[in-house]
Amino acid sequence: MDRGYIYVNKKSFVKNLKYLSQISKKKTCLVVKANAYGHGIKWSVRNAREAGVEWFAVASIDEGVQVKQEFKDSRVLLLAEPSVGQLDNILKNDLDLTVYSDSFIDALIDTGNEYSVHLKIDTGMHRIGCSPDKFDYLFEKINDSNLSLAGICTHFPLADTEKGDTQKSIDLFKNTISNVDKDNLLCHVDNSASTFYNLDESFNMVRIGIAAYGIEISPVESVNKLLPTMEIKTRISNLQYRKKGEAVSYGKAKILERDSVIATSPIGYGDGYPWNTFPEGKVIVKNQFCKLIGRITMDQILFDVTGLDVKVDDEVTILGHSDDRKLNISVSDIAEWNNTIEWEILTNMSKRLERIEVE
Repeated sequence: MDRGYIYVNKKSFVKNLKYLSQISKKKTCLVVKANAYGHGIKWSVRNAREAGVEWFAVASIDEGVQVKQEFKDSRVLLLAEPSVGQLDNILKNDLDLTVYSDSFIDALIDTGNEYSVHLKIDTGMHRIGCSPDKFDYLFEKINDSNLSLAGICTHFPLADTEKGDTQKSIDLFKNTISNVDKDNLLCHVDNSASTFYNLDESFNMVRIGIAAYGIEISPVESVNKLLPTMEIKTRISNLQYRKKGEAVSYGKAKILERDSVIATSPIGYGDGYPWNTFPEGKVIVKNQFCKLIGRITMDQILFDVTGLDVKVDDEVTILGHSDDRKLNISVSDIAEWNNTIEWEILTNMSKRLERIEVE
């Protein structure tokens, strides 16, 4: 080990997918944008296909191409309208499109090509999507054109915190599409959070993101059956002995309150380990928590190992369990130390750290 590794657990990932499928009893569309939440697109697609997943959602054409390179017969949904200049690329790679604006739909029709599209309705997110009162018009425009309508969808702004508000969005969605023929269409509204409680059988696909990677985000009572799929390990690269009253790292942000043994590890914000993890953050060494003792730098961190029998090259756990399984640092822990969300922690993990598959 040099800088460290991100270990991605195939067994846990597949178990999560199968468990979520059992809950929803619907077709699964796995969200693999942002390098599959830091896990690696091709790794996630390969293992999800083994678990029976055929649909994947992405945020960019490049991500969609990566999915298709792994399995050409995968169905790939681009979650927002791309620029019109990319339409040939969309067609070449057989990507499904999320559509919602008059001008973009017109541009697709003008090509004369048969794009596969999913019409998105804004039911409260107010980010992208057509207004409910414009749905019928766009639905008919698509049906009367060369385009192939594959699905109708929406997205929830509060699914991870409020069931009531989410239900209002569900009701608005169902009312909006109530007069159209939905036979042979995919109706998909649920994300990771709402999959746990919206069991409405009028929908037939769910878009699973962070839950597949072991993070349970839902306002319903936790069942804790999801398994974390990522661990991050590095090593001690340096040891130094510093006196009480000294300080380490940029800004000399913390004065040592005792004579201390300070360890360095070669991981930093350049690898996706957040700068704000100090001062609350910690790592695990020799089955013990060790507090960070100085600011995170681009390539290195420093932590207090006073009293531990350690040496250079000893393993350091950044994310995951201790060897004896008694201690754990979760994605939620790191998010809390940084006053941010779990999604940001996972998706920021750099490709500089090699992904290693474990089971």
